[in-house]
Amino acid sequence: MNQGEWSAARRHVGNGPVRIEGEVDAARRVAKRQTESASAALGRGARAALGVVLAAVACAPAQAQSDSRDAASSEKLERATVTGYRFLDEDTSGITNLPLPVEKVPQSISLLNNDFVKAADLKNMGEVAQYTPGAIWASYSPSYGNQIWLRGFSAGFAIDGLTVGDQITDPDPAILERYEVVKGPASVVYGAQSPGGVVNLVSKSASPDTPSYIEALAGSWGRWRVEGQAAGALNESGSIRGIGVVAHEEGGSFVDFVQLNKSVLYGGLDVDITKSLTGYFRASFQRTEDTPYNGIPTYADGSLVPVSYAYFLGGSAFRAAAQATRVDTGLKWKPTDAWAFSLQGIYQYTTHGGRNAYPYSTIASDGTFPFGGENFNDWHVYDATLALSAARTLDDVGLSDSSVSANLRYQHYRYDIFETFLSGGSADIFSGDTAVSALFNAQTIGAGFYQQDQQMNYLTASSQAVVKVAKPLTLVGGVTLSRPVIDLQVDDGAWQNFDPGNQLKYRLAAVVEAAKGLDLYASYSESYQPNLRVDVNFNSLPPLSGRQYEAGAKVLLNRKLLLTAAVFQIRESNVPVYVETVGGEALYKVSGVQHRGLELEANGQVAERWQVRAGLAFLDPKVTQDPTNSVNDGETRPWLPKVTANLYANYDFGNGLSMSGGTRHEGSIKTYDNASPSPTLPIRAYTVADAGVSYALDKWHVQLNLKNIFNEKYYLSTPIFQSLAAGLYPGEPRSVGISVRRSL
Repeated sequence: MNQGEWSAARRHVGNGPVRIEGEVDAARRVAKRQTESASAALGRGARAALGVVLAAVACAPAQAQSDSRDAASSEKLERATVTGYRFLDEDTSGITNLPLPVEKVPQSISLLNNDFVKAADLKNMGEVAQYTPGAIWASYSPSYGNQIWLRGFSAGFAIDGLTVGDQITDPDPAILERYEVVKGPASVVYGAQSPGGVVNLVSKSASPDTPSYIEALAGSWGRWRVEGQAAGALNESGSIRGIGVVAHEEGGSFVDFVQLNKSVLYGGLDVDITKSLTGYFRASFQRTEDTPYNGIPTYADGSLVPVSYAYFLGGSAFRAAAQATRVDTGLKWKPTDAWAFSLQGIYQYTTHGGRNAYPYSTIASDGTFPFGGENFNDWHVYDATLALSAARTLDDVGLSDSSVSANLRYQHYRYDIFETFLSGGSADIFSGDTAVSALFNAQTIGAGFYQQDQQMNYLTASSQAVVKVAKPLTLVGGVTLSRPVIDLQVDDGAWQNFDPGNQLKYRLAAVVEAAKGLDLYASYSESYQPNLRVDVNFNSLPPLSGRQYEAGAKVLLNRKLLLTAAVFQIRESNVPVYVETVGGEALYKVSGVQHRGLELEANGQVAERWQVRAGLAFLDPKVTQDPTNSVNDGETRPWLPKVTANLYANYDFGNGLSMSGGTRHEGSIKTYDNASPSPTLPIRAYTVADAGVSYALDKWHVQLNLKNIFNEKYYLSTPIFQSLAAGLYPGEPRSVGISVRRSL
């Protein structure tokens, strides 16, 4: 099992309220592993292929046609300058299934487009979270995906508006047009979802103005990367357009022994079949290989162990690799001005294999600790979603700017894993990371194993309506009926059924245009997630249920700057709390939590030549009911920062030169609850500053990025682990990256 699952399980055999994020019954898994442990005592070929593709990219013609999208998505934002970055995009219909511009969607949505990702040199979803109010970087693992939490809950994922069950590989930013971070329950659109929200990854399309380029990057710790993109019309009329992306990256880390190797291939077609019928096809392959690293545990009281910031606690000879192959396609048909139909499908297959080792506890005062690990070379994740939708505008019946829509979607998700346990041992952290790593590397495969096959099938029907009842007032309503079928097998035993029965969920909102460009809204929405746990009577727990109230304001200035403010309250019930293990079966009770918060965000052009992205979020997470430790009722939940903030600005001088800078902040994090044996120290707050400068001349663009200018030493919050024994991840120290890009 991976480090996140083990450390989650460690919480369940301890004290205090817990929140299990993920589908694996980690407590039962660890109990089995501990019992069995005691009784048992891409290479040169990839580079050659990359060179061939880049050569093809270099020969592709550049395209300079203007945007020809449908008039229904008109009023697109103007570019502030010819050569500068633009931070604000507008189209969010894919993630919300509402025919509304972003400023009128009655929920908080953060958009991070490819321009911003390039300007700030963001490398993964964790860094995206650091520049998103209400989001936190929940765990770090290049080969297993960087997890994001929203409003204190794990986030769901979608690709091009279609849900996927797991993101074991962190999709490379080179293949994405933008990240759409939709906060709050989304079960009316997607069925089973977290109450925190959804991150929708929008793939690059082949529009007439999609650029072609080649790019090379070099940075700290031997990081280097090459990337190329070719896009253009494939026929004389331009009705068939194609895009291809290839990237390869290698490099080390500020942490000793850690290496990363990543290769990406992506291709797509966009076809105007007729004036009313369009289609698209996307395919991608990504392979990520890295040295597994799980951070460094603290002492039992939460104080840091006095070792180097670069100290590596893992097996230097171990590698973990993940591969993801994805295909998605769709058709959109608009036979009349009133009617629109779409059919979309996606299939994603991911494998994960390798070997990992880590400590099993906090570090003793003399520096000793026990360790173990797994050999996980047989993990398979299957995702398939098919969605059919229909929408009708109501202008012809006297309701202007109004519509109704219906959606039917089927999702299949299978998580099939098998792993064997390593022999384990003990080590002294003060003997140095080379010596400790040698002990980790020397582990052999033991007799213990863990197997799980989890199969989830969802059929979800939903309908939404947007009705403009008067000039300033628009009402939004939605209802969904979902039928989950869920089966689980553990250790080759009997299959268990966890069907929660039909789930009926609602959303309701009102939007008032208080003034030109100013929209106020209030909304109510619901969510559910199946609970793959059993209670003390060995009955399945009821599904997790979320309810959110949200109110906010959105201001769109000159269609270039979007300001958003939102307050919310989320209550989640049926949260599983570990009680005991009987006959190898982990038993639970259900608890409740409540999260309240405030989020502020500005994104876009604040003045001529100025692009800004800024955010501030406050979170107040409380335990409302803990059936095993009532002393926690009403107390703040640990492992969640109460304050996060971000700012990034770019100024274009107009002569090809631009400069940028920003900061990221996360408040201190509580690491214990009232039922803990004794208080532990918090993870301290941090503030990190970044900067960049770029120059464009003709077809050339050179950019220099400096991260963590003042070399702040900090540690990332890891709420997915919720254990000091799991290890704290050190944040990246001062680093530099320089890229050279040529348009074709």
